[in-house]
Amino acid sequence: MSIYTVSMPSGPADHSGPSLELTPRQVWPTTLFTRIYRDHAADAAGIIAHLYELKAREKQNIASGVAPAMKSRDGLFESRLDLFETTDHPGLKRLVAFIESSVKRAVWHVNGRRVDPAHLRVEFTDSWFHITNDGGFHDSHTHGGCSWCGIYYLQISDVPAAHPGHAPNGVNRFYGPLNTGGMVDDYGCQYLKSNVLDVPPEEGLLLLFPSYLLHSGLAYRGGKDRVILSFNSLTKYRPPGMPSAAPPPR
Repeated sequence: MSIYTVSMPSGPADHSGPSLELTPRQVWPTTLFTRIYRDHAADAAGIIAHLYELKAREKQNIASGVAPAMKSRDGLFESRLDLFETTDHPGLKRLVAFIESSVKRAVWHVNGRRVDPAHLRVEFTDSWFHITNDGGFHDSHTHGGCSWCGIYYLQISDVPAAHPGHAPNGVNRFYGPLNTGGMVDDYGCQYLKSNVLDVPPEEGLLLLFPSYLLHSGLAYRGGKDRVILSFNSLTKYRPPGMPSAAPPPR
């Protein structure tokens, strides 16, 4: 929670003063994290080739079998959901280690940096990859059974400038979590109307977001396939000598 003081402009009825300031509180913020993988240039080509090999073994575009009605019939391939757990590819294993350390640090940060990140253990409940082109898309959804989710951009095409009134090409779009039911159309609610965030993709970028956040993958068409990794995770607190998870003392 952030607490801060705003001075009101003075006027004929000046109600400002040391004890009469308007003091807002910011509560329940939504935090997203981004981080660049420094070894992307060295590892990406090998990882991408490995993913295409895995794709070639599958007979269905949605190999995961999950919610095919929310995904385009053509232009999108989605792998099985055990990629991180089953891989023996050296480059991908290095990338997974980077992702795991990033999730630990994100969880450490949002919980007030109260514990040693070394005492946190990340479990990837699901992990998969998408290969997208020719208008492939994934409709809006949230992820269940996890706390933090992520996207890693392995390969992208240049994203053309957005045309006014049209959605950007192939970005991941996030939707504000506030329930705005009953909101009136006045200036007092203006700040609630910007409830969509489009995240520009960048090769080597890791994006972490909380599982409750509604999001989608907009339709993509480009000169080369868009290849991304995705995952869901849980994080357990396990201090030395404690056999089961328990919350840290406050």
